[in-house]
Amino acid sequence: RGRGMIIERQRGGRNHLRFFNLWLQNPTNIGSIVPSSKNLGAAMAAEIDPAMAGAVVELGGGTGSITAALLRRGIAPSDLVVIEREPSLCKIMRERFPDIKVICGDARELGHLLAAAGIGYVKAVVSGLPLLSLSKSVEHDILQQCFFVLPPDGYMVQFTYVPRPPVTRSVASGLNLKATRTSWVLENFPPASVWVYRRELQI
Repeated sequence: RGRGMIIERQRGGRNHLRFFNLWLQNPTNIGSIVPSSKNLGAAMAAEIDPAMAGAVVELGGGTGSITAALLRRGIAPSDLVVIEREPSLCKIMRERFPDIKVICGDARELGHLLAAAGIGYVKAVVSGLPLLSLSKSVEHDILQQCFFVLPPDGYMVQFTYVPRPPVTRSVASGLNLKATRTSWVLENFPPASVWVYRRELQI
């Protein structure tokens, strides 16, 4: 057991270094210099009910911090789908989580990617993408795709390191989305907050 823990720490250290190098190459697409902490992963995963039927789609799996938290939460590996655009991170995810489906692709093509993989009902989307650092058009396209694949009562969980909501107000308004901050994670570096987005009810 001790040797296994040492190997896991060594693997985690290498993954953190790879993540940092990717951030240096493209800080706009990689939202932080380090992967999300276990505390942030747990706060994100807490928003998902493992008993509900359907798949959970994670956008921007990175090195798997939030993925691991979703599995600890009780999400079955067969119900977890990770979308990651960076090929080297896809490789890390597939090595670390051989029982889940990892799709190397762009979140702006989410509907097509899920259909091509035979993924049916999606109950929630969990996102680690740095939405506020993207252009409004890209941000809009990603959110539009998320709520295209979600049922009317489906929702998206997103974290951010800034004090304001993680989706630009005009984008959320244009897609008729309502935001609720569900938690602060001060133990994360940098500190983060978790938000849930749902469609506004039509009256």
